[in-house]
Amino acid sequence: LKEEQKKNAAIAEGVQSLLRESIVGNYNKYKDRKYCPIYAKESIKKVYCAYHNLGGNDVATELYHKLLAMPEEQESEE
Repeated sequence: LKEEQKKNAAIAEGVQSLLRESIVGNYNKYKDRKYCPIYAKESIKKVYCAYHNLGGNDVATELYHKLLAMPEEQESEE
């Protein structure tokens, strides 16, 4: 049983790391574009929810909130 618990913990930690990487990658992508489309925000919300439920709550949380605060459309260049 203990070996199974260690394996489950390792899987959860690995998934959390991949979700964190996704949040950071999306932040970098949309920070450069200076906007984050609504469809991307919806996807990022799901990723963050899973990440947070697995115990994630570090710098990715801050980046998540910054992503949600971004405009949803590119500013027109007039």
